[in-house]
Amino acid sequence: MIDSHAHINDDKYDVQQIASSMKADGLSKIVVVGYDVPSSKKALEIADMYDDIYCAVGVHPSDCSTMTDEHIDELLKMCDHPKTVAYGEIGLDYYYDHVDRQTQREALIRQLHAVKQSALPAVFHLRDAYEDMEKILRAHADCLKGGAVMHCFSGSKETALKYVDMGFYISFSGTITFKNAVKFPDIIKAVPLDRILIETDCPYLTPVPHRGKLNYPAYVKYQAEKIAEILGLDVSEVERITEQNTYDLFAKLKK
Repeated sequence: MIDSHAHINDDKYDVQQIASSMKADGLSKIVVVGYDVPSSKKALEIADMYDDIYCAVGVHPSDCSTMTDEHIDELLKMCDHPKTVAYGEIGLDYYYDHVDRQTQREALIRQLHAVKQSALPAVFHLRDAYEDMEKILRAHADCLKGGAVMHCFSGSKETALKYVDMGFYISFSGTITFKNAVKFPDIIKAVPLDRILIETDCPYLTPVPHRGKLNYPAYVKYQAEKIAEILGLDVSEVERITEQNTYDLFAKLKK
């Protein structure tokens, strides 16, 4: 399995312990994701230390209010590193009021141009901003020729299929295991299996049966189990296909 989106650059984690137990945990790769310049630098430092850990770098919409051109230049330099597989996470988040919406939209457009310059896939964060996100991404589709994933998907089936039609992958986190996750079976059945990724988004969204505890990359197996249950497949088949999908999207990952 590959945890396609993890924040083990968070101070809560003993990265050495996570890296040393990957094989026992059934993990072939982990992608550590930045949300601003310092966390992106830390993600790259971690990726540089361990063969099977890679990174994505970018500025999250909730952290974009102080983003400068110099920050984007720094991120683009990080994109040249062989262990940086994607630009992100970037996007729009209207659920929180940390950053005003116009600032978020402007930051997203600036970073879409950086995505184009990097020629890497993009990792998108989207929450409660469906109309604006679609409008911006359709207007800047030429920036996404390296591919894209909508991470930790939380929208509707219709929204998921719009992004699949645009060539995106859809990534599912521990939210699909929650008791109130009644919409996800229909979404997972609708998204082609060759467009599904799995992730933990740790330390957030710890899946059942570990709700209330710290999330770990090893827990990505619960997403695979839930998808297998919904689709009536063997877990090993879901693990194999989602792993291959991650390699297909993130071309710099080495098998």
